[in-house]
Amino acid sequence: MSYQFKKMSLASAVALSFLAAGASASTVDLTYHGASSGNDAKGVKIKNAPATSGANTPLIAGAFGFKMRTDAVDPLTEFLAWCLDIGSNLGTNGSFEYKVTNTPFSNSFGLDPDQRGRVQSVFDANYGMLDIADGIEAAGFQVALWDALYDDDGDASAGDFRISSGYGYGYGADIIKQANYFLRDANMYKGGKVFNLTFFESTGEGAAKKQNLVTATPVPLPAAGLLFLGALGGLAALRRRKAAV
Repeated sequence: MSYQFKKMSLASAVALSFLAAGASASTVDLTYHGASSGNDAKGVKIKNAPATSGANTPLIAGAFGFKMRTDAVDPLTEFLAWCLDIGSNLGTNGSFEYKVTNTPFSNSFGLDPDQRGRVQSVFDANYGMLDIADGIEAAGFQVALWDALYDDDGDASAGDFRISSGYGYGYGADIIKQANYFLRDANMYKGGKVFNLTFFESTGEGAAKKQNLVTATPVPLPAAGLLFLGALGGLAALRRRKAAV
């Protein structure tokens, strides 16, 4: 697990803790504060997607994690979110209101159990090992999420959702390959739930509607697991003390 992801995961857990009770009734103001991969952020050409009005017309989209901030807790807290909505623009010029919901996409075309399950599998199979600061990895993960949501073929370059290239540079093939690795691992994943997903739905209407987002926090370990980790930590400390004698 990368240092960048661990740091952002902890921030996410703090930022979302206040939403744990009654999530469907909560609203929060979110502000965009840059790409997870910084200057290495990538864009892609989306060749086909049912969520957009211009099917078969290339749509340029940034493909990376979003550093979002909310002032709903003190101090100001940052967490990482990902796009689930390529039919609307992300608001980057101010703070925008979102509803925390258990029924994402109720403001557009809905999110059925199969789509939600595929998105969950992409996170569970891949997110713990993702380097969010690597532009190709971040773009591949974002493209994999889009493909899992809008398609079921596990191929980012074909089907109902597909990208044609990386925008402006020769990295499109690398992004497609990375996305397909993530999709393959998600399709093969048979383990349990590793991440809890929190869905943010824009409260705006028409042109004021912003992208629907998702963020992930690690599923807490059961008490036995925490005790086990504590015991391992104690053994490690004992070994260090013995080595120093």
